[in-house]
Amino acid sequence: MIGMIRRILGISGKYKGRIYGAMGFSFLKGLLMKVPIVVTYFVVTTYIDGTITKKAALYGAIALVASVVLQAIFQYVADRLQSGAGYLIFANMRMKLGEHLRRLPMGYFTEGNIGKISSVLSTDMVFIEENCMMVLADMMSYLFSQTIMIVFMFIFDWRLGVASLAVTGCMVLLGRKMMKSDLVHSDEKQQAAETQTQAVLDFTEGIGIIKTYNLLGEKSKELTDSFDTNCRVNLDFEFSHHPYKRGVFLIYGIGTVLMLALSAFLYTKGLMDMKYFFGMLLCLFDLFVPIKSFYDQEARLTVMSACMDRIEALFAEKELEDNGTQTLTNSNAPEIEYRNVTFAYDKNDILKDVSFKANKGTMTALVGPSGGGKSTIASLLTRFWDVKSGE
Repeated sequence: MIGMIRRILGISGKYKGRIYGAMGFSFLKGLLMKVPIVVTYFVVTTYIDGTITKKAALYGAIALVASVVLQAIFQYVADRLQSGAGYLIFANMRMKLGEHLRRLPMGYFTEGNIGKISSVLSTDMVFIEENCMMVLADMMSYLFSQTIMIVFMFIFDWRLGVASLAVTGCMVLLGRKMMKSDLVHSDEKQQAAETQTQAVLDFTEGIGIIKTYNLLGEKSKELTDSFDTNCRVNLDFEFSHHPYKRGVFLIYGIGTVLMLALSAFLYTKGLMDMKYFFGMLLCLFDLFVPIKSFYDQEARLTVMSACMDRIEALFAEKELEDNGTQTLTNSNAPEIEYRNVTFAYDKNDILKDVSFKANKGTMTALVGPSGGGKSTIASLLTRFWDVKSGE
C-alpha cells in the first residue's frame, strides 16, 4: 500500500511538496479528531475526583470548539492541496504523453493501439486524478490515527495495548491478502476497459464498411460481447473483493467487543483504575476505525496501481530516433535501395535479409501472398517502422 503511494509521489515532480503538505494537514486533522476524547476524559475524571473547576470546564469547551473549526480548516486545505495537485500533475502528464506519442513510429498507431491510448487518457489518468488524489493524504492520516489509538491503549493498560495490536495485526494480514487479490483483478478490469474502448472505436470508424457489406449484426455482436466481458470482469472484481472486505469489517466488530470485554474484566477484577476504564470506553468505538477506513479505500489504490502500470507501459514504448543528417550526394544513385533489410514486429521476422533497388523513372512491383511483407516494405520506406538490421 505504501509502495502505491510512493508511485504517485514519484510522478508528482514539482507538485510533490503540495502532496506532502496535504499529508501534513491531514495528520494534524487526525490529531485534532482525538481532542474530544482527551477533553472528555479530562473533564469527567476531574469531576469524579472532585477537582474540576469552572475555568477548566470552560477551557475544555473552547478546546472542543477550536478542534472542530481547525479540523474543517485543515481538511479544506488538505483537499485543495492534494486534489489541485492531482489535476496539475496529470495535465502535465498528458502534455508529456502527447510529446511522446509524436515521436513513436507511425506503425504503432496502426497495430490496434488506438484503444490503448484512448483508454489511458480517458480512463486510467482520469481515475487516478478524480478518485485517488482526493484520498491520498487521508490514507496516511488513517495510519497515524491508528498508531495514536494503540498508544492510548498502552497508556490505559499494557494488556489493552497488546490486544489492540493483535486485532490490528489480524486486520492488516487479511488486508494484505485482499490487496494481492485486488491487484490481479484490477489489471483485468482495466484491460477489459481498454478492449471495450477499442471495440467501440473499431465499430464507429468502420460503420460505413460494416453497413455496405451488411455486417451490422456480426459487428454489433462483437461490440456487445465486449460490453458483456467488461461487465463480467467488473463484477468478478467486486465478488473477489467483498469477502475480504467483510472479513476486515468482521474483525473490526469482534475486536471491538473483545476490547470491551477485556477492559471490563480488568476493571471488575481491580486490575484497572476506573478513570482508565472510562477512557477505554471513550476510545472504544473509534479504536479500530482508522485501519478499517484505510482498507475501505484500498480498492481505489489497487485500481490506481493497474492504471499506473498501463500509463508507464505507454511511456516505455520506444521512440523513433530522428537525428540523421545525411543527404543524397550521388545523382546516379538508385532512387530507392533496400540493403540486407531484416524486420520483425515482435520476435518473428517478417522480412529476412531483403535487398533490391528501384531506379529512377522505373516502376517496381511487389508481388507475393498475403502476409508476405509487401505492406511492411512500404511502411519501412515511409519510416512508419525502423529496420531491425540492414539499411
